[in-house]
Amino acid sequence: MLKTIHFSTIGCGRLGTNLTIRLKKAGHVPVGISARHLDSIKSLNNIIEAQSVDTIPWKVTKNADVIFITTPDDYIQTVCQQLVDNKGFNPNAIVYHCSGSLPSTVLDGARSVGLKVGSFHPLQSFPSKQMECNPFEGIFVSVEGDPIAVKLGKKIADDLKADVVEISTNEKKLYHAAAVVASNYLVTLLDMAKQFNIKAGMPENIALKVLKPLIQGTLSNIEQQGIPDALTGPVSRGDIQTIKNHIEDINKKLPDFLKLYKILGTHTVPIAKSKKTISDKKTSSLIDLFDQK
Repeated sequence: MLKTIHFSTIGCGRLGTNLTIRLKKAGHVPVGISARHLDSIKSLNNIIEAQSVDTIPWKVTKNADVIFITTPDDYIQTVCQQLVDNKGFNPNAIVYHCSGSLPSTVLDGARSVGLKVGSFHPLQSFPSKQMECNPFEGIFVSVEGDPIAVKLGKKIADDLKADVVEISTNEKKLYHAAAVVASNYLVTLLDMAKQFNIKAGMPENIALKVLKPLIQGTLSNIEQQGIPDALTGPVSRGDIQTIKNHIEDINKKLPDFLKLYKILGTHTVPIAKSKKTISDKKTSSLIDLFDQK
């Protein structure tokens, strides 16, 4: 297992830039970086001083032990095939992509010429290209692919001070859906709550702020107690009339949110049931209430 890797990065977006910077800080050697736009390459190279830079990917990858393809998902397979067609690999290179939704099999072009491949996906959002703190520290990185790629991926994650989880290649889509729900749809839910507060007469500049302690407390409770025991509120208590009042008011004032409110309520009932805070009769009543058209 390599202690120091010589790596190339293809793609200088937010993930690719942060990954390259942190790998160098961890003691690894950037031999090449490539991106479609020269300005992005120059901006990153001012920091990491790679041995070679070019807008043509296969010109910066031939001397790399590890190649990270950090382009948008739609370009990963194409970039990999370009490297194959132009002999842009050394014979022992390991190729990773960093997509959350795609399996390592999209790199089969590289595998077909004898290379080992894997996916290396940080479960983290990257709001900027140059984050002051290490954005990998304490997060989870998922890895899957050929055994040697998984093994090295775990070491790289450790070097970045991240935790690591090995996932199934065949279940990558559900894994990514979980990340979307936990991150992207959380934003949607908080926007929904904010809109409710605004409609209730709260100033827009504090409509979300007032919910922050509640949000943080809920996350803390989930971490400490688990999901069922962290559930509070009218579904957990079986407060039928309270929920009826919600449905009535949402239907009058913010009807576009009613369907989502009912769907969320429907999927909250089994959690309350598993917490054993509502009876079978209350469970049926809640399901019927959320199911009403």
